[in-house]
Amino acid sequence: MNSVRDIIKEACCRVNIVPRRQAVPGDIVENAFRLLKGIIAKYNNDNMLSWTQNSIILGNSELIHIFDESDVLKGEHNMYFNSVADLESYHPTDEDFDNDVWAVVKDQPNAYYTVTRSGDTFWQYNNATEPYSQRFQEMKRYESMQHVQIRDVAKINSLYLVSVSGEPYHEHYKLNFVPHTDFDKYLNTAQSFTYTQKSEGEWLVQLKPIVARQRYRIKLNYNESMEFDIDSDLFIPDNYIELLIVALAHKLALQYPRLDDAQMQRLENEVRVLLDNVRTPKASDRILQREDYFMESGNMSQMELMSGSYFF
Repeated sequence: MNSVRDIIKEACCRVNIVPRRQAVPGDIVENAFRLLKGIIAKYNNDNMLSWTQNSIILGNSELIHIFDESDVLKGEHNMYFNSVADLESYHPTDEDFDNDVWAVVKDQPNAYYTVTRSGDTFWQYNNATEPYSQRFQEMKRYESMQHVQIRDVAKINSLYLVSVSGEPYHEHYKLNFVPHTDFDKYLNTAQSFTYTQKSEGEWLVQLKPIVARQRYRIKLNYNESMEFDIDSDLFIPDNYIELLIVALAHKLALQYPRLDDAQMQRLENEVRVLLDNVRTPKASDRILQREDYFMESGNMSQMELMSGSYFF
């Protein structure tokens, strides 16, 4: 166990900002804490922090909405109901009228409701004729998504199709990531996915229709974000503690010059060696990749092997 303050104090001592027996000034502690959070966020985004890696099994859907505390996609004054009966069971208020609340019902694809006031407030039915408004399109799209609450998703690493036949999930097929701007260039039969980050901890994952219609679940591999404050204890592997201390020391040495050129070079080399030491064991954990299965008439893809069919 190491505290955030211990890491900051040790980093400051190593680059001669303060003597080891002297307290670190508050402004330097504040700046070092900001730098440390930036270092951890960068290493996490680069997949350098093994302890933040996690995975979860999801249902299959063309649109998968991942959220934590915030839900930006829902819309601040939008409401969603499964049926007209559910809608009618909710009586809109004067505050709903003032906020211009809209509502959509799942089994009504071309209609939406607004709040009207004539003495009392009530729902007003509206036909969504062409051209559909942006707000209506966004609400119907949100309604069609699979919504999954997952804590602290900092980065999405990969998606796999996995068997629904029970534990263990022995069949895996990796989907190809495509940047969101290029996703529409690919056919609906492509074994591909894309994602966009909507807010902190909130993501929208999109699969091609051919993937969403298959009888597989989705395995999401992701990195968790690290939430800590200046007084937190970090329960992380020891080799990473030394990496964080040296990396922070290097950042501080650039802002508070106390070392000569030779000392700075040694510090930079130490950061590089520690990063390489972290990368080396991770390289041995990579999944073994095999060539497509060969048949006399050609190659069988992994998906064809899993589905038990082969297309000549």
